Amino acid sequence: MTQNDPKRELTRRELMSITAKYGAKAALYAIFCQTTLGFVPSLSKYVMSDAQAATNAKYNLRYGATVISPANEPRFQTKAYRFVELVEQMSEGEVSIQVLDARSACAESNCGTRVANGVLDMGNSSAQNLAAVLPYAIALDFTYLWKDRTGFYNMLFSKESEKLYRGVFRSRYGIEPLFGNGDMRGLFMGLKYKDHPPIRSPEQLKGAKLRITNSEPIRAFGQGIGMNPIPLAFVETLEGLKSGIVDAAEIYAAPATMAGMHKVCSQWLALDFCPGFELCFISSTVFDKFPDRIKEIFYEAAWQAMQEGYTGVLEANNKLVGVGPDPAPDSDFLSAGIENVRFTQEELEPFKELSAADRRPELYSGIRKKLDKVAGLDIFGALQEYEATISGKPLNPEKWWT
Repeated sequence: MTQNDPKRELTRRELMSITAKYGAKAALYAIFCQTTLGFVPSLSKYVMSDAQAATNAKYNLRYGATVISPANEPRFQTKAYRFVELVEQMSEGEVSIQVLDARSACAESNCGTRVANGVLDMGNSSAQNLAAVLPYAIALDFTYLWKDRTGFYNMLFSKESEKLYRGVFRSRYGIEPLFGNGDMRGLFMGLKYKDHPPIRSPEQLKGAKLRITNSEPIRAFGQGIGMNPIPLAFVETLEGLKSGIVDAAEIYAAPATMAGMHKVCSQWLALDFCPGFELCFISSTVFDKFPDRIKEIFYEAAWQAMQEGYTGVLEANNKLVGVGPDPAPDSDFLSAGIENVRFTQEELEPFKELSAADRRPELYSGIRKKLDKVAGLDIFGALQEYEATISGKPLNPEKWWT
């Protein structure tokens, strides 16, 4: 590829072809060159240069990036590739990270196990899917705990995360959480609701079949508002919506459009009931062998990648996904004609009354006991106390490790 057109973007097919032939790093290099130079130079030379750099590196790591790929990263904004770039740059080539993406090394449901068992050095998974093997991953999922996405970002950045989140992973699972990027979850309604008035009350959802991910708090949310929760893997959700196996799906917007779900949905209910994010983590066994200088590089890269992801999600929601406050006319949502249903605080009250973890404690008693046993403290109570100190405040990117 050498087309000289600075306004042209590489197509998804071109990116998949480049990734298959040259790898993910080459695909990202191609995106950068096409965007900045208007053409893609020789990728074979780039691959040879990158391979030489890896040969000279002191630390060579294998990173199972699950569903992430150069083609979906513009919408997803996980910043997985950016993190790798930062680590390699900051270490001046002393660390080389091989990104095994697009499900080539692990699925989201088993990546945590493969990292914990030493099959992979690093991994990536949505917190909810990670909970299939590391149950504490859903500790931040309590319904309506966070006012908005800034809240759970501030938790991941905060020094409190050492006691309430990161430290538990480290001590219980031998996993070092690095960073996470994502958004708040809502409901995608299937095509059976295409001619239905905008849904604004729980009564309109009663009895509907809701696809849920691997999260007991999300199951409790669905049950609380009167829906029928049905566990369904992410890769099966698109077909489930098409066929009517499920009437709706809980998810956050970017991965849904990444998978084409917006084409078989009619309404997006921005209920913002709990976080959805991709978590990047590394084996504690691997991490603990690094000298302090390299550990600091990993932390700094994670800190920067999470900040870039915070702004990147908003930009992608406007430009590509179409769920942001200023969506582009050709964005996914607008192109598909999805009704973007936003709620006032008054309209959210019935949903909270039926499903919020602090208002319906009986729905969450089982999962609270499980998580409290893992953490050794009342984790929901502690998170509530923390949230009260940051609710409504802007992003505060603390360096949690200092």
